[in-house]
Amino acid sequence: MHKAKILLGILSAVCGLVLSFSLCACNTESGGNEGDGGVSNPPKKVFYTNPVFEPVFADPTVIRDDDGTYYAYGTSDYSEWDGITRTAYIPMLSSKDMVTWKYEGDVFTASTRPDWKPSNFGIWAPDIVKIGNTYNLYYSFAGWGDAENSAIGVATADHPLGPWHDKGCVVTTQATGVKQCIDSFTFVYENKVYMIWGSYYGMFYIELSDDGLSVKSGAKAVQIGGKTNFSTYEGAWLTQKDNYWYLFTSHGNCCEGLDTNYYVNVFRAESPFGPYYGEDGKPMLGTGLGTNVIRNSASFVGCGHNAVTTDDNGDFWLIYHGYDVKKPGTIAGGTNRRALCVDKLYWTNGWPHTKNYEAAYTETECPYIAER
Repeated sequence: MHKAKILLGILSAVCGLVLSFSLCACNTESGGNEGDGGVSNPPKKVFYTNPVFEPVFADPTVIRDDDGTYYAYGTSDYSEWDGITRTAYIPMLSSKDMVTWKYEGDVFTASTRPDWKPSNFGIWAPDIVKIGNTYNLYYSFAGWGDAENSAIGVATADHPLGPWHDKGCVVTTQATGVKQCIDSFTFVYENKVYMIWGSYYGMFYIELSDDGLSVKSGAKAVQIGGKTNFSTYEGAWLTQKDNYWYLFTSHGNCCEGLDTNYYVNVFRAESPFGPYYGEDGKPMLGTGLGTNVIRNSASFVGCGHNAVTTDDNGDFWLIYHGYDVKKPGTIAGGTNRRALCVDKLYWTNGWPHTKNYEAAYTETECPYIAER
């Protein structure tokens, strides 16, 4: 980087020209800083360093808009947001390059947060999809460890940053028979809308209405993962590559500070509805645990609840939360310090994983983002 800057200075002095110079299309000066998500129009550079936004941005979901902007949404958490220590009800970030993130406010405020569940229930694990011209933002609404009364709701907007309008409940344990109705992933396939969800009591899918705001009349939940009464994963994210559908899942305990053992595995199938298998041939609908994508290292632990997106080179990137071992495991109010991280996915024999199966802690090459 320094050599490139020297070369640029020499060329400008000799030629007397104003040069437009780009080392890569990653529009960032640095990773995210505590409290603000970085800058909105940063200069370009070659490398970034995890975490890319801190101290807290758990359970990220990501969508890329038509203009190339990435938007991320995280679990509601008590932290410092724009200099004020408070709970952010589904915080929102934006980024032009996938590594410099700007805090953009919250989906809900303390006065507009949904009230169709008890006030002590958490709003977790958002999930976003665009259906037609409308953005549907799904959220888990549950009490910690309450498998019987959890639900998934949805809010809608005409823009990724809102304003958001709550549309109420989509699925519940009572209506579907699925315990612990949290951690949804919603997608459109062959002009129909489907939701995958579940946590430790099995993973399921169901068809939704055309607008994604309710379960389609007559549709039933179909189990695609886990044993009859228990599984070991949650946080589904589905991605298609070549002839396979890859279903990413998070395993272990998410929320024990630096003692957290969360990690990501993946299964694949020839259909989004399964059957899914790990590289070892063991079925997801059974005892299979999948194939490892990322795990604990000397630098980061608790890496999990991921999203997957692509850059303009067609490379796949894992976006997830993790605990930086060089920093405390919790912050104000006992909130787990689950910071936002980004890593490129590499493919070995048709299976994705981060470099060395861990979070990158040293300077890492940026995603490729084309000029627009």
